[in-house]
Amino acid sequence: MELKNLSIGAEELKILEKINEEAIPDSERNSLSDLLSSGATVTGIYSAGEPVGFLVTRVYKNISYLAYLAIRSDLRSKGLGGISLRKLLETYPDKKVVVEFEAETLENEADDFVKRRKNFYMRNGFAETGWFTFYDDTEFEIGCANNEFDIDEFNEFTEYLSSIISDHIPEPYRKA
Repeated sequence: MELKNLSIGAEELKILEKINEEAIPDSERNSLSDLLSSGATVTGIYSAGEPVGFLVTRVYKNISYLAYLAIRSDLRSKGLGGISLRKLLETYPDKKVVVEFEAETLENEADDFVKRRKNFYMRNGFAETGWFTFYDDTEFEIGCANNEFDIDEFNEFTEYLSSIISDHIPEPYRKA
């Protein structure tokens, strides 16, 4: 398995965009070209030389924010996502790698997919931070790897992000 950073116009983007459409809900999805144009890093995940998924990250000061991780549907649950996450963490050993995943709520507590996603991140080097966000009609839990989560740094990151993506202004909170 190999990771490779992509640029605007890369041939693989056509294949990865199909994975984007199948893996990321409409309300959360952005095109990979738009993400690249806005300064995000799109990293292709390759197996046997073939693009089978992608990671999208944004680096700001001491934070590397994992915005998306997607693997082709027929290859999920085969270890590619976990290997990709470990390689991502190796890429940013001195940064707080932060991810938001759908939080378990009363409305979705029976949803096995929500539980499996959280467990996936916990198994692969992330820890709960006790912080949550809410946007796009969904509550998210914030996870962090590599270093202890710092809410002030995350707030600074979200201010930076809102200068790029005007409709993305999450306000972190703790649950009582």
